[in-house]
Amino acid sequence: MDSKRNFSSCCNTTKNMTTHQGQGSGGNQYETNYTNIAKLLSIAAVIVILNSLVFYLFLKNRTLRTTSNSPLFSLAVCDFFSGFVVIPLFTILYFTPLVQSQRTLFYLGFLVTVLHNFVAILTVYHILIVTAERYLAIKFPLKHLALDQKSVNVVLVLVWVFSLLISFVPFTWINKMYPVLQPASLKFTLVFTIFCMVFVLVVPYIFLVYAFIDMFKAVYGGSRNRHRQNSGFLRHTEISKRRSTGERKCLMVFVIMASVFLVCWLPWFVIFLLHQLPLDVSKLRVPSEVSLLIRYTSSALNPLLYTFLKRDFNQTLKFVFTRKRQVSISYTRQSRTLQTNCNDPPAISLQRQREHHTSVATVLHTIEECEEHINESSL
Repeated sequence: MDSKRNFSSCCNTTKNMTTHQGQGSGGNQYETNYTNIAKLLSIAAVIVILNSLVFYLFLKNRTLRTTSNSPLFSLAVCDFFSGFVVIPLFTILYFTPLVQSQRTLFYLGFLVTVLHNFVAILTVYHILIVTAERYLAIKFPLKHLALDQKSVNVVLVLVWVFSLLISFVPFTWINKMYPVLQPASLKFTLVFTIFCMVFVLVVPYIFLVYAFIDMFKAVYGGSRNRHRQNSGFLRHTEISKRRSTGERKCLMVFVIMASVFLVCWLPWFVIFLLHQLPLDVSKLRVPSEVSLLIRYTSSALNPLLYTFLKRDFNQTLKFVFTRKRQVSISYTRQSRTLQTNCNDPPAISLQRQREHHTSVATVLHTIEECEEHINESSL
C-alpha cells in the first residue's frame, strides 16, 4: 500500500499529497482496505452509541442539567462529533477509492488533520473547565455558589470558538503547501505543532497537577479535622464524612479522565511533531497507526468515565433501566391477570384485581422514592 494510504497520512498530509501529485488526477488506483475500515468504524460506532446515551440521560432527567455537568455534556458533543464526522471522513479519504481528484484529496486530507487538532484542543480545555469548577467548589465554596449557568455557558462558547480559531490557523499558509510545497510552510507547521504541544498539553497539565494536589490536600485535611470534632455532633460528622467520600470519588474521576487524555493524546502530538522533522517517515507507520487508534479511544472512554463513575450519572442510569424493567414486569403481570380473570368466577376475579392494583401502587411508590433519592443526592 502506498504511503498516502496508511495511518501516518493524517500526520503527514502535506508531504504525501505533494509527493504523489505527479501521479496525476486521472483516477484513484488504490483498493479498499476493509481491515482498517472495520477497525475505525467499530470505534466510531462505540463513540456514537456511548455519547448518545449521555444525551439521552441529560434529556431524560432534569437533575443532571446542573452547572457542574454542563461541561461534561459539551464534551460529549465534542466526542460525538469525532465519532460521527471526523473518523468516517478520515476512513473515506485514506482507506477507500471514493475520492478521485488529487486536489480534492489534498484539501479534504488537510481538513481532517485540522479537525484532529480541533478535537484535541477542545477536549483538553473541557477537562480544564471541569477541573477548575471542582477546584472552585472545594477551595472557594462561596465563590462557587455565585457561579451560575449563564457564566458556564459563556465559558463553554468561548472554548469552542477559541479551539476552532486555533486549530484552523494552518489554513493561513495552505497556499504555500499546494500545488507546490514551499519550505516556509514546513517551518510554519513545525512552529504550530510546538505551540499546540506547549499550550494544549504542557501548560494545561501543569495546572491540572497543581489543582489535583491542592484539592486532595483540602479534602483529606478537611476530613481529618471533622473526625476530631466533638462526639455530640455525630449526625453532622456522618453527613460530612459521606460528603467527603463523594468529593474524593469525584476527584478520582477527574484524575482518571486527565490521565486517559494524556495517554491518548501525548503519542499523537509526538508523532505529529516527528512528521514535521527531516526524518524517514516510513519508520513511523506502525507508531502512527497505534497512536491514532489510541487517540480515537479517548472519545469512547470519556463518556464511560463520567457515566459510570460519577454518582449522579450512575444513579440516573440505574434508575432509568430499573424503571423500564419494573414497568415491563408490571405490564406483563397485568396481561396475565386479565387473561386469567376471563376464566375466573366474579368474586375471585375482583380479588385478583385488587391485588394487582396494590402491586402497581407499590411499584409506583418505589419509583417515586428513587426519584426523590436522585434529587436529594444531586443537590
